[in-house]
Amino acid sequence: MGGQESKIATGGSLQGVAYPDIAQVPEENLPSLDRSQAYTVKVPQSVVRPSNGTLTMGCVTHGVRKIIKIPKGLKGGETFTFTQIKSEAHKVFTSTLPSVPGMDIVQSKPIIWGSISYSFYRGSSNQQAMGNMVGKLMQDAQAKIVEQVIQHRCNACLGMSFNVTNDSSGDRGNQKLVIITAQGTPCVIVPTTTARAVGASTMAEPVYS
Repeated sequence: MGGQESKIATGGSLQGVAYPDIAQVPEENLPSLDRSQAYTVKVPQSVVRPSNGTLTMGCVTHGVRKIIKIPKGLKGGETFTFTQIKSEAHKVFTSTLPSVPGMDIVQSKPIIWGSISYSFYRGSSNQQAMGNMVGKLMQDAQAKIVEQVIQHRCNACLGMSFNVTNDSSGDRGNQKLVIITAQGTPCVIVPTTTARAVGASTMAEPVYS
């Protein structure tokens, strides 16, 4: 029991005002949790005989190396296309501000929330590391928010706030429970007229530091 830990993430929406469209944003410009993208690659010259369908090769997409199977019948120098499913969560704007500089809000949805609970038994190691753990739990709660933003067909969550609570009443004070809840308003935002005038003709992507 001394090392038992558990973590649960959940989220949902609350009743809130929804601001109707004042601009049409094409669906393909909004982030997706499972966007498919096709890539064309060339079979390495080292494959001198036609593949039997079990041969593999390495390739790099967006800086990440992955192993893919070479279709049956192909050999060195020939090309083929494969499809990769990826999340576009990194394209979602999240901010405690009510707006994003250089962007206009064209649509809003009801309030959403994301919560992460983490329970553990007291020990010298996890007590000392709890400061860093809170930051990680905040990121987990934010990730749940981002997931819902995309499900609501939005690209931003504005006015975000975080609440941290803890409970040490379990097992005579030895069992600890930390709960972090994030909330905000999912919105669709686009570059302002001024931003477009200086070259932002498509929807911008967030810049994190």
